[in-house]
Amino acid sequence: MSDPVSWLLGLSAFLLFSIVIGHLLVALLLIVPTWRICQRAGFSGALALFHLVPVIGSFIVMGVLAFSDWPNGEAGAQRAQAGR
Repeated sequence: MSDPVSWLLGLSAFLLFSIVIGHLLVALLLIVPTWRICQRAGFSGALALFHLVPVIGSFIVMGVLAFSDWPNGEAGAQRAQAGR
């Protein structure tokens, strides 16, 4: 009969591996659209790589996009000038 501790360690290793793989898949799914948004706003597209940082990476990207002045200006301002 196997030791319960080794079974528990094996299960926790599998769960940790699953969480890491899941995080990487979600991060890679978010990087491409965020890269394009950052470039259109005038930021470096590499800002999207913060999605790879666990837990706080997405909050960093959202904070930069939400609370900083966009080098290319905001979409609403560009539309208003184009309509004149």
